[in-house]
Amino acid sequence: MTVTGSWKPPEGHPLSPERAKQLIVGPLGDTYREILKSCCAPIYWYRNAKTGPLEICASGTVTFVDTGEKIIGVTAAHVVDGAMKAVAVCDVTIQIMDARIERLEVIGIDRRLDLATIAFERRHIDAMGKVISPLTGWPPLVPEEGRGIMLAGYPGADRIITAPKEVNWGLCTILGIARRVSDEQITWLLEREHGVSDGKIPDLPPNHALGGISGGPLVGWFETPGGFTYPRLCGIVSEASAEFENVIAKRADFIRADGTIGK
Repeated sequence: MTVTGSWKPPEGHPLSPERAKQLIVGPLGDTYREILKSCCAPIYWYRNAKTGPLEICASGTVTFVDTGEKIIGVTAAHVVDGAMKAVAVCDVTIQIMDARIERLEVIGIDRRLDLATIAFERRHIDAMGKVISPLTGWPPLVPEEGRGIMLAGYPGADRIITAPKEVNWGLCTILGIARRVSDEQITWLLEREHGVSDGKIPDLPPNHALGGISGGPLVGWFETPGGFTYPRLCGIVSEASAEFENVIAKRADFIRADGTIGK
């Protein structure tokens, strides 16, 4: 998908772009990033070897959601396919953060939409080595073009193997706007002229490889008539282009409360 044009702030909104930037570089931005950090985790698979360094085959991201009926994991279909293929042909172990997954229990998968849902036992979530706070509020909503979104994931290029069986994962968080919204997907485009830096989080390097964020959350911000804002899951990351510096997420409103997927 080719993205062209330039973003302009919504007309008539009481919050000016300048004030919005001030809020984002303060505690509000920290709160947004904490929401993203607590609702997703890296999924990866590695070859089982008695000696030598950890050999990670590939990785992605899983987003945790409370649909009101159950807590499920959501990721990209190609992430699940990659893990299942590796299990079928190699002696590998699948982990989500620190939790070893004996078997991926897939609830639903749609390869055309590139969406998949996974069932988890409580023991897996407890063993992940981080606090998991699933996204709440159901069903997912569709963001408006030009309105606020945030997204996250774990790029494979940013992970560091710190010990034979330990990995330090670098979480990429992005606060931006929905550049394009279509019947099936949402696109974010890096427009550096509108960027702000808070000095705490490094700026995204030019043409940075983001492979591994597939399956991560795209969360939209919505506003009531009274001015109250609230987050809601909108999409699941499917593609990330280092060349074009954009991210494409598939709309999450195809996911039903029981975890099945369909229009």
